[in-house]
Amino acid sequence: MIRQVSPRPACVGLVLALSVCAPKVAQAERPEIDLDAIGSVRVGVGHSTLLDARILSLSFEDQIRVHRLSDAVGVTGIFGMDAQRPLDFDSPRLGFLATGLGAGLLIHQPPGPALTLGLTGAPLWQSKDDTTHLAGFGAALRVEGYPFYQTLVEAVECRRGVLATYVLSGLHVWALGRRDFIGLGGESWAIGLGFDLGRNAILPVMGAVLPAACGK
Repeated sequence: MIRQVSPRPACVGLVLALSVCAPKVAQAERPEIDLDAIGSVRVGVGHSTLLDARILSLSFEDQIRVHRLSDAVGVTGIFGMDAQRPLDFDSPRLGFLATGLGAGLLIHQPPGPALTLGLTGAPLWQSKDDTTHLAGFGAALRVEGYPFYQTLVEAVECRRGVLATYVLSGLHVWALGRRDFIGLGGESWAIGLGFDLGRNAILPVMGAVLPAACGK
């Protein structure tokens, strides 16, 4: 009598093989996220020949990488606000608020530090007697150094821990040079410290849905 072989072992083996291979296939097909952005808040001091005074420099600026030139260099789009005011409060000269738009470079080779270079142009606004009016135009060149930089993807996935992600990665130093025209033209220079506050506002939201985030 011919003994009939049960197909169950073969079916079980096939199911096990598919269950092992399926995650690998899905992982291979999943595209890698390539995104980076910075939302810096900055404060610094300097001098302005236009205002003829020592100045306090305040700014908030978003930088979003829009194109890669290489693995380490990306082109950024920049928009934000840059304010200057005399440190001598009895100065007759007014400060100004610049609403800037421009482009720059983000240079970063993981896991090392990062350097940004940004060039922006902006109309200048002044306030007096509860009114705000267009006062002139200006352009700025800014350099930033991030000693402990992380990409946005690294930060979201919390690859280096909470302290490095939420504090150290956003700390940076910067230097600014401006040329502004309010009637007459003049230059200003400033240096200071900054912090990537915009990133820290986004991370808790993204962390709620990502299993590798610091909040988990």
